[in-house]
Amino acid sequence: MKKLKKYIYLLLVLLVAALNFNLILKPLKLVVGGTQGVAVILNHLLKLSPSLIILIVNVLMLIISFFTLKKETTLGTVEATFMYPILVKLTSFIPSVKVDGVWVILLVILAGIVCGVTGGLVYRLGFSNGGVSVLPLLIEKYFSIHVYLSTFIINGIIVLLGIIYFGILKGVYSVIIVLLQSYLIKKVLSFKKRNVYGKSCN
Repeated sequence: MKKLKKYIYLLLVLLVAALNFNLILKPLKLVVGGTQGVAVILNHLLKLSPSLIILIVNVLMLIISFFTLKKETTLGTVEATFMYPILVKLTSFIPSVKVDGVWVILLVILAGIVCGVTGGLVYRLGFSNGGVSVLPLLIEKYFSIHVYLSTFIINGIIVLLGIIYFGILKGVYSVIIVLLQSYLIKKVLSFKKRNVYGKSCN
């Protein structure tokens, strides 16, 4: 029963993340790093479906993880690898609201909050987002470069590409989201009141 609850919670978290992608990140062309950022850029350049891009990147990273990293690490990414792109596809038909001015700033802040909380909850549930996030683990294993540093560099490159294709203002918005995301993931992971099952955390 506990395991089923975990998967239900994960499904709900990924659903919120998919809505955030389709309603805010993609229409505003906000490149926030990771697989989502890659999907926004390649969707713009190649006109491929974002869900297909996410699935291809996730599966590729899953295969690499299987042959190079610990099996526990790979197993933790399997669910999000397939569930997230499916949910992105299923929610892609929902029309996004076109806004400008101060409303864009509010959406950017909302997107950062959602990215941070959902990202933290995925880790807290014992899963991993997979995709591009596998690369820092590989770099640490083979080049002894800390995960935090390589994650910063990889996401920085993706955000920089976003600035090149979508402009500096979109880049500033993306940086705001990344900062909010990083802060809130840390907060969610350090939250000790109650875990997802309602029991006290030690």
